[in-house]
Amino acid sequence: MEQPPLPPPSQTAVTSSMQHIPQKIHQLQEGISIRPIIVCIRNVWDIKKHQTDSTRTSIGFMCYDHNGQLLEGRVTGEIQPNDSKNLTEGDSYEFSRFYVIHNSRQRKLTQLPYYIQIGQRTTALNVTLDGPMFPVHSLSPQKYTNLLRLASTPTYLPDVVGQIVIIQKIKLDHPELNIDATIGLRLNRSTIVKLILCDQQAADFSILQSKKNRKFKVMIITSVIPKLIQGKLILHSSPATVFYFNKSIDYIKHFKRRIRDYAKTCSTTFLHA
Repeated sequence: MEQPPLPPPSQTAVTSSMQHIPQKIHQLQEGISIRPIIVCIRNVWDIKKHQTDSTRTSIGFMCYDHNGQLLEGRVTGEIQPNDSKNLTEGDSYEFSRFYVIHNSRQRKLTQLPYYIQIGQRTTALNVTLDGPMFPVHSLSPQKYTNLLRLASTPTYLPDVVGQIVIIQKIKLDHPELNIDATIGLRLNRSTIVKLILCDQQAADFSILQSKKNRKFKVMIITSVIPKLIQGKLILHSSPATVFYFNKSIDYIKHFKRRIRDYAKTCSTTFLHA
């Protein structure tokens, strides 16, 4: 059988050099990715898989690129304490030789149809970049109407911004032991929904609450699960849920401004009534 002709040396050189050029998250294709990606880690959590004889733990993480595009990832296999695959939230990494896997779950953590898997053959480098390559936060809070739509036709887990008006089921004497908490969250001037926190997310919020009173504070909650229960919207935490209270975040500043403007309007209407 006649062998196909070899590509000219110049084409081979271009193909080889392309392997070292980082690609963007939205350019990924399913299979083994030789070309690297450079991302910032947003948050990391444990994934426990219960089997008949043991419980195996892998690591889940959310990362994003310099365009703010979110990507879900998982780390599999044994990881040593000094291994570069021990990901640190807020750090930047270059991954190469990772797997891009189709995400068949109904509720995805991002709007992408795939996630990446970091395995034993993956190269993970903790990199230091010159200048602010990544945005400080990669957030996209959804409005009440969008949350209703995602509750009835689930596709991905959205972020949400709101004001805390009620906090229940939190034991402040040992906040790290809390495994559930309920929050009344104001999404707009006329809508308050129930936010249910479970497991590590309940403990994380309880620890934040014990350090400083968060009631009436505005926060962003990431990767929530919206559900419709008897016609009412209820939000549940997921393993990827984290909390942001930073007043400098534009979404929080805008929400607080809306609350303040509405309060002024109500006061003016009352005085002129």
